[in-house]
Amino acid sequence: MKIGVFLRIFSLAAVLAAGCALPSLAAESPKNRVDYWQKTYGTLKPENDSRAAKAHQIFSRVLNAAGKRSGVVPRLLIIDHNSVIANAIPDGGIIISKKVLDICYHSPQRGDDRLAFVLAHEIAHQLKDDFWDLKFFQALELSQEKTPEQKEVFAEVQTIIGSPEKVEGILKKELQADEYAIVYASMAGYSTTAVVTEDDRVNFFDEWLTILDPARIPGVHQDATHPSPKQRAETVKARLRQVLENVELYHLGVLFYQAGEYPKAILAFQAFLKYFPSREVYHNLASSYHQLAWKHYQAWKGGEGLPFKLSMTIDPSTRASRVSLRGGTGNQPADLFNENIEKAVEMYQKAISLDPSYYLSHNNLGCALILKGEIYKAVGTLQDTIKIKPDFAEALNNLGVAFYYAKNPGEAKESFAKACELDPTYNAPPFNLAKVAQAEKNSADLKKYGEAYLKLDADSAWADIIHGVLSLEKPKGTAQPAQGAKPEDILGLQAGASQDEVPAAWGKPRKVRTIPLEEEPFKEAIYANGVMTISQSDEILLIVAREGCAGKSGKGISLGSLAKDTAKLYGAPPLVLNTTQGASWVYPLEKIAFQIRDGKVVSWVLF
Repeated sequence: MKIGVFLRIFSLAAVLAAGCALPSLAAESPKNRVDYWQKTYGTLKPENDSRAAKAHQIFSRVLNAAGKRSGVVPRLLIIDHNSVIANAIPDGGIIISKKVLDICYHSPQRGDDRLAFVLAHEIAHQLKDDFWDLKFFQALELSQEKTPEQKEVFAEVQTIIGSPEKVEGILKKELQADEYAIVYASMAGYSTTAVVTEDDRVNFFDEWLTILDPARIPGVHQDATHPSPKQRAETVKARLRQVLENVELYHLGVLFYQAGEYPKAILAFQAFLKYFPSREVYHNLASSYHQLAWKHYQAWKGGEGLPFKLSMTIDPSTRASRVSLRGGTGNQPADLFNENIEKAVEMYQKAISLDPSYYLSHNNLGCALILKGEIYKAVGTLQDTIKIKPDFAEALNNLGVAFYYAKNPGEAKESFAKACELDPTYNAPPFNLAKVAQAEKNSADLKKYGEAYLKLDADSAWADIIHGVLSLEKPKGTAQPAQGAKPEDILGLQAGASQDEVPAAWGKPRKVRTIPLEEEPFKEAIYANGVMTISQSDEILLIVAREGCAGKSGKGISLGSLAKDTAKLYGAPPLVLNTTQGASWVYPLEKIAFQIRDGKVVSWVLF
């Protein structure tokens, strides 16, 4: 079947350039199913094109940030075809062609980021149940056929093109998809400057306009009274700059979370939530309240209770014991704990309502319910988590903790054992098995699981507990926390310095932005050397080493360093924050956090 070059309209400019609208075509078209595209064009396989494997990784990250629509699981198909094809179809498929990869990777250094935007745009259409682009594709095919019936349908398309209301509706949908694409790609950790920049050095929309040729559609003429495609592209670009300003609030929230500044993280996430009420933002907001609740719990209860190791998605080192909130003590830490844990539970539930399949929020909700003392609710929640994701070792570990508090040690040990089988490198289950063995006075199992834990983690605070239980000395040569050591710096600047202490060699910042989250606003400054600072009242609170930074941490870690080398030098991270951008390894004593992605350091922050 002759297809021709497909005009995939994912920018507002291209939509107007084509001047097209949608016919009411048959909903049962074979093109509404992935198998049609796969059989017709074939699949571009990773062994034939390495970009295909990369595209699936990018798709997974962006989808994790975007979420899912109930009843639909988006999946990517890359077809081996040299036309520009990129569209979402009703059965959950996202179809892109080899030609799309060629275009995105025309500038190899920007390829991943541009493809992330393209895929995010299609995911946005998928989540909104919006498939007008597929219908346009079908109409374009009909334009090339000769039968009277098909000519009649295409005549209908041309009639609809003349309707300003229809065109305006398409424009709104496309602009919304562009905006969501910027948000999703940015939340997933991709650089949106590869799509649009303020200084006009990059405008991905313009590049697409040079590829697309709207004039090829028979009978469609550009209305001279409408702005040109390039003018429309400028309109989209200006709007996306505004979107990026809001997305920075999300990133600021993540940075404050890494620094343990949970109240500030809450402010940033709440501000972003007003603009973009998504599952991921509710989850992160809940996680911030959760951590704040734990902080107040420690002040309230101290070291009381069994230090079982829970696996909260944002913090595998969370300690919790069974707590009864009924008839509370009335002291301030208890009141603050109650207030924040209630908010955490509420926000997790909101995230789950937006995406019932979001197992990370289910898992964290289970942890919060354990901390809250609602053990049987926690058991049910964590069992639901495992139904969604049976191979989720973290949820099985947490379920084991819940079972133990529910006075069911047999089920607890079984859950811990399953978690160990699923992930032999995961250290929480053997720790918890050792604690159960200690409570049961089973010296053989205590030794067995204690030693198994120390093989995975020999030098953290958790390892100290096991060393103490087994009466073992801590081995020499393990990484030690930097207590009393010189504070970390990035290219000569330390967190806590004043703004006028920024080295003169850095020059003036390329970009300065004021963020009014508190009475005294925050100031974000980005420098040409790849460093960003966040300050308040002239005090630098955070320093971030980003792409392009040539500096090294105090122990020699730089951008691109392997995660395993970071662990050797700094030890096992006491706090791990898993986000859509990767995993952050937080070292509170050293006041440094490394952003890990694909086994490498991609940035780090001092606080």
